Amino acid sequence: MVILMCMFGTAQPALLAFPEERPVFLREYSTNHYSVFSYFLSRLTMEAFITALQILVQAVITYFLIEFRSEFFMYYLNMYVLAMSSTALAVFLGCSVEDPKLGQELLPLLFVPQMLFAGFFVAPELIPVWLRWARYLCSLTYSIRIALLQEFGNGCGSEAADMACTQLISNVGAVEDDSWWYWLILAALFAFFRLLALFVLQRKAVKFF
Repeated sequence: MVILMCMFGTAQPALLAFPEERPVFLREYSTNHYSVFSYFLSRLTMEAFITALQILVQAVITYFLIEFRSEFFMYYLNMYVLAMSSTALAVFLGCSVEDPKLGQELLPLLFVPQMLFAGFFVAPELIPVWLRWARYLCSLTYSIRIALLQEFGNGCGSEAADMACTQLISNVGAVEDDSWWYWLILAALFAFFRLLALFVLQRKAVKFF
């Protein structure tokens, strides 16, 4: 639930920002105040800073109230990387639509399926074979794997609890030796959707004029 709150809480503001600023952006872009890349980079810088503070507050509250056993820095870093990859997907959607209300209505279509494909609520074996590939495109999949390995990877205190934790980790397909791959894929998803959003924004700005 903490991870889901992190994903949805940071994605929605990022989604609404671009459609709301579209008229100002088009006017200033048409008068050569700045390029699409400059505008996009400035937005990314501010989003990265604001998201870092937002996730820090959430991480401090949840980490100590729930008393997680993973290291705080790794716990925070996992949530932050997930938030940035989620905002990248939301920014791509925001750049693709002109109406903020339409973007907000489409947001669940992008993020809710991740809850089904991530492997935490529904075991991958219960997902139809022709749909299982979708989980590899979901940032939530890799964030949950990282979180479970950090929290339960070193055992759960008793033999019965260890068996339950091992089964949970196995259900989501997490492998300890592949942890660095999960981090790398999260970063790749962030870069891919950010670049795709930049491309869409560039095309729309040029097409408008």
